[in-house]
Amino acid sequence: MRALFRKAYRDLTKRRLRSLLTIGAIAIGVAGIVAIVSTAQNLTRAQAAAYLNASQADISFWVWDAPLATERALADIPNIAQAELRNNYFTKCKWNGVFREVNFFGLQSFDGARVNQIRMLNRAPNAGEFVAEVTVRELFSTQPGETIQCRASDGSFRALTLAGFAQSPNYPTATILDFATVYANASDVQRLLGIGGANQALIKVDDILQARETADAAAKLLDRRGIPRGAPTIRDPLNYLGKRELDALFVLLTVFSIVGLVTSGFLVANTLAAMTAEQVGEIGTVKAVGGTRVQVLAIYLIASTLYGIFGTLAGIALGAFASWQLLAYIGGLLNLDSSLSISPEALALGASVGIGVTIFAGLIPSFAATGIRVKDALEAYGITSTYGRGWMDRVAQKMIALPPLAAMSLRNLARRKTRSLITTTVIAIAVATSLAAQSTSASVDAAIDGLFQTFHTDAWVWFDQWVGSNFVANFRAVEGVRAAEVWTLTDGWVEASRVRVWGLPEDTKMYAPRLIAGRWLQIGETDAVIVSTDLAQERNLRVGDSIEIELSDTRRAFRVVGITIDNSIFLGSRVAGKVFLPEEVVEKMQNREGWTTFFALGFDASDPATVEKRLGELAARFKKYQMGGGAAYREVRAAKEQSRILSFALYAMSLLIGAMGALGVLNTLTLNVLERRREIGILRAMGALDANLVQVFLTEGITMGLVGWLGGLAIGYPLGQLLLNLMQAVLFHIDYLVTPAMVLASLVFALALAILASLAPALAAARLRVGQVLRYE
Repeated sequence: MRALFRKAYRDLTKRRLRSLLTIGAIAIGVAGIVAIVSTAQNLTRAQAAAYLNASQADISFWVWDAPLATERALADIPNIAQAELRNNYFTKCKWNGVFREVNFFGLQSFDGARVNQIRMLNRAPNAGEFVAEVTVRELFSTQPGETIQCRASDGSFRALTLAGFAQSPNYPTATILDFATVYANASDVQRLLGIGGANQALIKVDDILQARETADAAAKLLDRRGIPRGAPTIRDPLNYLGKRELDALFVLLTVFSIVGLVTSGFLVANTLAAMTAEQVGEIGTVKAVGGTRVQVLAIYLIASTLYGIFGTLAGIALGAFASWQLLAYIGGLLNLDSSLSISPEALALGASVGIGVTIFAGLIPSFAATGIRVKDALEAYGITSTYGRGWMDRVAQKMIALPPLAAMSLRNLARRKTRSLITTTVIAIAVATSLAAQSTSASVDAAIDGLFQTFHTDAWVWFDQWVGSNFVANFRAVEGVRAAEVWTLTDGWVEASRVRVWGLPEDTKMYAPRLIAGRWLQIGETDAVIVSTDLAQERNLRVGDSIEIELSDTRRAFRVVGITIDNSIFLGSRVAGKVFLPEEVVEKMQNREGWTTFFALGFDASDPATVEKRLGELAARFKKYQMGGGAAYREVRAAKEQSRILSFALYAMSLLIGAMGALGVLNTLTLNVLERRREIGILRAMGALDANLVQVFLTEGITMGLVGWLGGLAIGYPLGQLLLNLMQAVLFHIDYLVTPAMVLASLVFALALAILASLAPALAAARLRVGQVLRYE
């Protein structure tokens, strides 16, 4: 056995470049598995630690001008461990000469905060100062000591000075949100708001399973004290910020890692097949001196196992590095402190899959080697004598319309059919992943665009106090406002599923539903509801079914009259779906008939400059109502920014698979050069130039690239559909999109891959000289 091991090891080291390329392909597949498992476990652990260390709120309320004594009263409610009042104000500040959106959080005490804690990177702010979330430093190019001018609710501007930076896992980074999250003393934020109390209540509970009952008790206390409030927001213990997007990311990485491992298996099979072809004479010699089939089989299975071991070790190291980088990137986006720890499960899975795939891939060429007869082995050299007998060979020989060198290149591919087939298959897989990555990324962007096209709105505005529903006429009377409607956005429950409740006019002109079943709401209906497709799928709902919706303290039965495509797409979305009710019904369920705080607006133009101008004018006009606003174009931009990490993963993995395809072409053409050295010598003796030899092997590579591209188109479409189906299970409805530009891009990808991989062996063939190759044995 030791002699067989030494023989297998020498075979690997004899062709170092080929061995390194094969080991590299295995390492890429193993690295993907290790990185995915380790990153998923590390992020879960980091989020759990952040929840414990930052004491994230389990229940939050919007309140208005709540006195500090409310904090103590809430803390006395059973099951409430901590209760704190905060101030929150979203406004615009002139920062380095540019107006930027800023989200203020006001704390009574930075040292005494027990809920939604933040970690100070510098000192706590004094009166008239603030600290910014740390990623604001790079996004806004700002430093401590700078002063900003922030618009208060009354339209005036107040100066605040940046004291330093802070970090909190309660909110994602400015890169994702596209606005700055900052923290100041409560008194400073109250002055911006124009009130003397708090407008946010944060609650930490002892038993999260009793959170809904505790929220009801807190709501009743606020009502008894006459404090205006909104519906409670309850933390989902099985969810966390960005979990849905991360689940989609891991689904993508898993699929691409499986594809990578399959591709590496093809490369291992191709390498061992090439090795047995090169060593036909040695196999004959081994058998001639008494070697058995089992011993021949053992030589190549040992070689396959060594490939697997070396590739797995390299893959574990590469996977650890990839996990470290991925963890740092995702953790940075979500404001998580994360440390790398390679899990035993990741190591075990990577090793078993990496070694198992290579052994399995090596079985066919290993068994083929045992079937070589002594006589055939000792008489064989390079290309077998069977060439020209098959139909493919005869077709290749009849290609007389092509230039002689091009025709010879095509015939050469038919001489090693299995090798050429495996190589084109690897190229096809690489092209398929490239096409699937393009189509999936474009489909996600198109889904986001399509969702916002259902909104014929340019902005949404809200007040920090109740106004009559007829206040909408004031907006319609403003120059530049083409449309205005009263809407409601709040959270509710459908049995155990948390949902987003939308209250809209039955005859809305600012929302265009994409119904897939049933119809829209009709005027005068009080028991009809429209549900989104993701909620319908989760609850197995159909048109005509009855559901119970719990909103505030009211539970009512409704009849499903329609199902629409409008799914939650934002980072950290924790709802199962959406329900659409008549605005008047929602007002009645919340015991606020005729009162509202939220409006949808359409302007005379939808470009960003006009939208921002109109919002500024409205804020100044209605300043006494503490108006806040959000532009639709910013929501689209933020949603696409949140999907950026998915696109990054898609293209990164497709490039890695493409590298495997290039390795396959390089390996195949290198073997072809080695096998045909005598033919190259004969061509040289006949006067062939360097360019002629380069053309021969470059044509072979381009041909494999074109054939692989055609195969990739056939594989890429269903692969892209599979990726979208998997992503839809954790994200939202996505229509599959493939364009001619994507097909053309995949062709360019295939040709570039083939040409780049063919250059090295083609140039190597051109460097061979007549005397050198004709003496080759």
